[in-house]
Amino acid sequence: PLAHRLGIQSIKAELEDLSFAVLHPKIYAEIESLVRQRTPQREQYMQSVIAAVDEDLRELRIRGRVMGRPKQLYSVYQKMIVRGREFDDIYDLIGIRVLVGSVRARWTPLPGRFKDYIATPKFNLYQSLHTTVIGPGGRTVEIQIRTNEMHEQAEYGVAAHWKYKERVNGGKSVETDTDM
Repeated sequence: PLAHRLGIQSIKAELEDLSFAVLHPKIYAEIESLVRQRTPQREQYMQSVIAAVDEDLRELRIRGRVMGRPKQLYSVYQKMIVRGREFDDIYDLIGIRVLVGSVRARWTPLPGRFKDYIATPKFNLYQSLHTTVIGPGGRTVEIQIRTNEMHEQAEYGVAAHWKYKERVNGGKSVETDTDM
């Protein structure tokens, strides 16, 4: 934590990887080999994600810079040993970072009060983002973010999905692969 606070986390990361290589050379070599085997696909995937996020930022007219970063080998080792995970169970071998000029937050979020029902819908297919913030006057407020289509389905049920599609498509009922 002190290294991060002082802005020397890159030195910390380098020292951790160097120390790891010296203290546990066989494990280091094994993890390095596993990571190296996935490097071409990982790099290609990271560049495609960066391009997609860059495009989203341009469409939304948000100035920002998108960067990718590989996970350090010592960090992979820690997840494997401390958390008892297999290498294939470590999903964040790369990370994407988006830098913007200013914070776009109005209120302070409450820790642990963010639910993504879009990525993982509820059993009844409900989709929305939920977060709880400290609003005006210090009172908590739950904020829900969803598309119009998600709102129709949440308020009026699954049948509303087709009704919404009819309205959006000018009264025509159009089926797509995503409708099924």
